[in-house]
Amino acid sequence: MSDIALINRHFTELNPMTVGEEACAPGHQFGPAVRDYTLIHFIVRGTGYFSSGGTTYTLHPGEAFLIRPGEITVYHADLQDPWHYQWVGFDGTLSERFSNLPPVFSYSKNWVEEMLQAYEADGVGEYRIAGLLFGMYAELFAVEKPQNHYVRRVQNYVNTLYMQPLRVEEIADTMSLDRRYLSRLFKERVGMTVQEYLIHVRMEAAKKHLSKGASVAEAAQLCGYEDVCNFSKMFKRLFGISPAQWKKSL
Repeated sequence: MSDIALINRHFTELNPMTVGEEACAPGHQFGPAVRDYTLIHFIVRGTGYFSSGGTTYTLHPGEAFLIRPGEITVYHADLQDPWHYQWVGFDGTLSERFSNLPPVFSYSKNWVEEMLQAYEADGVGEYRIAGLLFGMYAELFAVEKPQNHYVRRVQNYVNTLYMQPLRVEEIADTMSLDRRYLSRLFKERVGMTVQEYLIHVRMEAAKKHLSKGASVAEAAQLCGYEDVCNFSKMFKRLFGISPAQWKKSL
């Protein structure tokens, strides 16, 4: 087996370009070659040699080698114990981060094996492979500090549900965190309290609704405010002008 013929779906973040596998003949060599996308080979069995940047690496099962876009590489199978490898090639905005990995690294899970199993010529194979690429990305780069993880969860929670009657205590409970700890952590990372962030998100949304023709009362309701007076007070506190005056100025 060699490359699977994929359709280039032009996904923005992680876009699969090629997936395949090969049980190489003894001494089989590929290269010198260069690609315009990121390519990773996972060694399944046997031994082989990968040369890049003037260095040659000996690889065994459980290891992978990375080929960066524009990089000239050569690799060949061992004469006595030729390798069997599987590969995935991809581009996209998140693919640039893979350039920070070392040329050779160990892996605990061969994501390409799942990609090969998941692919079917049914018109959606590239979507399945892209989903597994995100799983591989999460495993390789799962180094985000827990504190940042909490902050980003809160931000997404507020951005998604700002139109509901949210309270900081409820948000903290959702995150299974102490309210005071969450408030202090959020202020340190974002520069404003959770409540201030919620108001900011709501008021920015209110401006969008007002600019699209919503009345002040409608904008208040769409942004999670039952009390129009309270909404107007918050709007003026943040922007220095009432929502009615802001709407007239458009």
